[in-house]
Amino acid sequence: MSVQQAATRAAVLKALMDEVRKVYDLARAEADGQLVELNGELGVTTVQVKLPGYDSAVAQVTLSEPKRGFVVDEAGFLAWCKQEHPSEVQATVPAPVESVRPAWRKALLGRMKVEPDGTVVDGETGRVLDFVEVAEPPPPSTTLTFKKGGREEVARAYRDGRLALPELLALPAAEQE
Repeated sequence: MSVQQAATRAAVLKALMDEVRKVYDLARAEADGQLVELNGELGVTTVQVKLPGYDSAVAQVTLSEPKRGFVVDEAGFLAWCKQEHPSEVQATVPAPVESVRPAWRKALLGRMKVEPDGTVVDGETGRVLDFVEVAEPPPPSTTLTFKKGGREEVARAYRDGRLALPELLALPAAEQE
């Protein structure tokens, strides 16, 4: 293969890859949206992906429900620790910068609880942690995971003609000038 042929092949494949990425992104958004709807209606969290002429699933799409997070006012957290748990505050050098020990931070934030009125409290002591606010959870997200041998089965289905790539890709028509 000449350098011209190799370069042409690379350019064509790159252009097609870019177009496939666009179609993939649209297909994922559609599948994800439908899974979110199905979850809301029936509680479904996983969809198995099967190919024509193959009985086993090659992949699965799974919905993960995001957990609500917390927003910590770092200055308020440090001030609270200095007053309530001074041994958990450390100073780093060269410029003395005070901070809460990471292990203590992780332990405290890990046991926080949210009261019905939205107040955040220490799960062990019940004390209000006014330096923490509840953050709204992000929208649900999905993951697409191939089963063992799934990618290979997709390639085999392509080679065997069981996949109609023109319909799957549905590349947009060229814009008219």
